[in-house]
Amino acid sequence: MLLAASCQSSRKKPAPPPEPVKEVWKYPGEWTGGSKPITSMVINVDVQRAMLYNGKDVVGWTYFASGIPSFPTPTGDFKILEKVKDKVSNLYGKGFDKSGKLVNSDFKQGRDLLPEGGRFEAAKMTYFMRLTGDGVGMHIGPIPKPGRRASHGCIRLPSKMAPILFEHTAVGTPVTIKGNGPDYQTYLKQSAEKAKANSAKLAASKKKAAEAAAAATAATTLAPDDPNGPKGGVTTPPAGTTPPGTTPPLGAPPGTPASPPLEVKPAEPANPAPPANN
Repeated sequence: MLLAASCQSSRKKPAPPPEPVKEVWKYPGEWTGGSKPITSMVINVDVQRAMLYNGKDVVGWTYFASGIPSFPTPTGDFKILEKVKDKVSNLYGKGFDKSGKLVNSDFKQGRDLLPEGGRFEAAKMTYFMRLTGDGVGMHIGPIPKPGRRASHGCIRLPSKMAPILFEHTAVGTPVTIKGNGPDYQTYLKQSAEKAKANSAKLAASKKKAAEAAAAATAATTLAPDDPNGPKGGVTTPPAGTTPPGTTPPLGAPPGTPASPPLEVKPAEPANPAPPANN
């Protein structure tokens, strides 16, 4: 019996190891630094989260939305170059026609053409913190799906976290961007190629618009002898010529304007004869 009990105990499976504690990242982020300054940031574009440090201590973190693959955010080591609370974009925004109707919700200056009489409304970049000279920075922006890329290259911050970062950072604060994306030099080369392509697209749009305007003008322009024209098809004879139905005065030198034809009135009926006396 002891032997059987010993065999049964040896067959028992070992207890499974405890499951690892899963990190909980609750949108939009967390700030635990109180009044401490942020002395550095590490932005990971692969997980779309930024860690905020005071020295070696984590004082907060935030979700963000970086550039989509066709408009990637550059990676590398940067610094905050400028802080502007109420900045607006000089490139991106919305395009409206002359009646105020939205015709392009992703309008870009230098790439898209506004309709005649239309207007450009710049996108807001509130709490802007510049990272590169060509305009990449951090600011409030829409994050439609937390954890996924969504911007044109900037770091879009949640509206509740952007003011905290803006308040606790200074110009010169180091910012490291890591993850899957081009280094800054590659990014600049790609940007130059896109700018060239955008310029060609804009030129083609302008040419197409000019051709359409010319075609519309030609379609509504009447020939000089068209009876539907503003003068009803009556044209002024050239100088020195005699209009039909007129003759120049007798003995007049050549080129003398002709006199209008005389109007011949019908003869009036004769008065009836007085009645005879009876």
